[in-house]
Amino acid sequence: MMTNSAGMIRTMITYGLCILFAVVMGYVLTDVGLQPTYQNLFALGLLAALVLSPIFIKWHYPLMVFGLGLPMWVFFLKGSPPVWEIVVIISLGIAIVERTVQRKQKWLSAPSVAWPLYFTILVVLITAKLTGGFGLHTMGNEVGGGKKYISVFLGIATFFALTTRKIPDERRNFYIGLYFLSGLPAFFGDLGPILPSPMNYINILIPASLRPDQDWQLGITRLGAFGTTAKVVIFFMLAKFGLRGIFTGNKALWRAPLFFLMLAASMLGGFRNEIFTLAVICISMFFLEGLQRTRLLPLFAMIGITMACLLVPFAHHLPYTFQRSLSFLPLDIDPAARSDAEGSSEWRFRIWHDLWPQVPQYLLLGKGYALTMEDFQMLQGGSLANGAEAKMDASEEALAVSGDYHSGPLSTLIPFGVWGAITFLWFMLAGLRVVYRNFKYGDPQLRIVNIFLLAEYFTHMITYFLIYGAYTNDLFGFAKTAGFSIALNGGVLGPKTQPQPALKPHVKTTLRPEMQAA
Repeated sequence: MMTNSAGMIRTMITYGLCILFAVVMGYVLTDVGLQPTYQNLFALGLLAALVLSPIFIKWHYPLMVFGLGLPMWVFFLKGSPPVWEIVVIISLGIAIVERTVQRKQKWLSAPSVAWPLYFTILVVLITAKLTGGFGLHTMGNEVGGGKKYISVFLGIATFFALTTRKIPDERRNFYIGLYFLSGLPAFFGDLGPILPSPMNYINILIPASLRPDQDWQLGITRLGAFGTTAKVVIFFMLAKFGLRGIFTGNKALWRAPLFFLMLAASMLGGFRNEIFTLAVICISMFFLEGLQRTRLLPLFAMIGITMACLLVPFAHHLPYTFQRSLSFLPLDIDPAARSDAEGSSEWRFRIWHDLWPQVPQYLLLGKGYALTMEDFQMLQGGSLANGAEAKMDASEEALAVSGDYHSGPLSTLIPFGVWGAITFLWFMLAGLRVVYRNFKYGDPQLRIVNIFLLAEYFTHMITYFLIYGAYTNDLFGFAKTAGFSIALNGGVLGPKTQPQPALKPHVKTTLRPEMQAA
């Protein structure tokens, strides 16, 4: 009877809360329809979070792994943060509570990566304290730039959130799919101009990459979001099957064509670095898989020679975005595409050229991310945004003032000085050691995905130093790859110690007197 009474009380409380939530949500939805504001949108989001809280508590870790690559933002919060930041906060918070309540629950240990992250937090805190603080213009503060500080801290938190538990052996494939395929919806960002009116609200969740009135032509308009979706599929195929699995075996009849189709789709964005990244990853995986010692070497050589022979006479007839993606090669392509790509490179080199002389003054104390109200107004609509000053130094342009230097080393040295550079390099090399050791000593069943994680991490380092880099984005990217490798392999692996054979006890024998005399 007592058990039934307690159950009835819990049921009544549950129903009462649901009715209360329904009434409040109905009122908020009506208010949102009449006049959407941050206040009622926040109330709606908070109510939805409360209703879904049991789901987050039970499945916060797989939701976090899935959310790390999800190309969505939380539109009802101030500043519209990306989904990955929110799921990292929720998952790490729940994991901390679980660890506090259940002492037996152990997190995966990786002190070689944790220590440089601790020092990174210290460097960022000291720099922010001495250069203006953590203000947010969206909150009405006089000093802004706090959003980038938040991204730095949450990028670090991503590593610890991923290493709070080991991925079970029987669910490895499930988590690999969550990790790599969550970015598939990115292509919706390029569909804004052609989506009918009711469906274009999807860009509230997935940020639009094109203006609603922009001309949309396949092969001419730069569809970077389509390229992102194609790259997601390529990365998943490489991590799941490897080059050997894509091009050999019975299933290669559909895997290889799909791979080349996604490779072509990745050029819809017209970004040269995407082609370079995919090429370096594939070359690295080719040697890490040991394919140079197999019969696949002549096959890949033949594929490469055939593609090169086809590109030379037909490059000029490819779509505009394809030609722009291949403009770094000595091919006969459209002069407009080459000029567009070279203009982008010249602009980037000009910013680097004008910013490098400023590096020495920020070596001991970095510039930080603080932005004054005057800087913020100029970025929004002043002279920096409109380019009113024709002779303005490139270091004074809008992206440079906001800290977007399009250079990994500059984006580290100028905000955080030599101390930030040391801690980031330390963390980067520690992460490389993690993915390498897990590749070398990991479970044979994880060999392909470990090869991909190592190749992707190595390629990311090259692009950070030589092509394009941003401290906040790269810190998150390196932390995500290293953390997922640790969670998937159950830690930072090493050589397995061979059990020593047990020594037989030495038995001392004593000869009888007659035998001694003999």
